Parts: sequence; C-alpha cells; structure tokens
Amino acid sequence: MLKNILVATDASPASNRAINLAADMAGKYGSTLHLLYAVREMQLPPELKKMAEVEKIAGARSDVLDFVGKKILGDAEDRAIKKGATKVKSALEHGDPATVIMRYAKRRKIDLIVLGTRGLGQVKGVLMGSVSRKVTNLSDISCMIIR
Repeated sequence: MLKNILVATDASPASNRAINLAADMAGKYGSTLHLLYAVREMQLPPELKKMAEVEKIAGARSDVLDFVGKKILGDAEDRAIKKGATKVKSALEHGDPATVIMRYAKRRKIDLIVLGTRGLGQVKGVLMGSVSRKVTNLSDISCMIIR
C-alpha cells in the first residue's frame, strides 16, 4: 500500500516531527522513505547576471546552500534510521520548494507526502505563502500535514 513515503525537510521542528512520524510508518510498512531538501533559486535581474562579480557571489551562495542542504539531509537520514526506517533515500534539488516536491513525488511514484507546517494561521499563511498549503492544494497524491 505505502511503498514510497516522501518527507520534504528544512530542519524546522515541524519537519523533524514529520520525519519522525514518516520514519516510524516506513519501518512498520516496509516502505522506502524519501527525504527531500529543496534549495530556493536566487532570482537575479538580467542586468546583474552579466556582471562577473555577481556571478561569483551567486555561485558561492549556491555552493553554501548545497552544503547546508546536504548537512540537513544527512541529519535527517540519521533521525529517520533511529526512528525505524530501514530504506532511506535522500535528494537535494533546486527550485521553488512546492514545485520541487510535486515533481519529485510524481517521478518517484510517491504514495504519501508528509510535510511539517509552521502553523502560521490562515491569514499569515495566505499572505506569506505556504509550501505545505501549495502542495496539498495542487497535488493529487495523498498528503499528511504535521504541526
């Protein structure tokens, strides 16, 4: 039934709780647990992209974000294994987090997406935009939201 479970993580307390629950489920059902970290792309105006200095800074920023993302995924893998998951895969991808999550879920035939939420409330969540809200509204895959 649940062959593949996906948790998108950002190392927040809510995403750590999502990892805990999903890892427990994956262990009980023999599912593969997929851990995903999305690196937001830095949007530069076209005029700035032409400047060599800005390109170097943007490249260095990307390297730092990739390094941080890999560290977050490593910690998430350790957490998942301690919580009972036996089959764990992790991935780091670039782009809008909600888009990255949905694209990954379709490619990997994910059965359940588990996401943490910051619990911003309806007004703040709508104004600020919420990855979990966007994924649950646009995805045709079952989602579980953890507070």
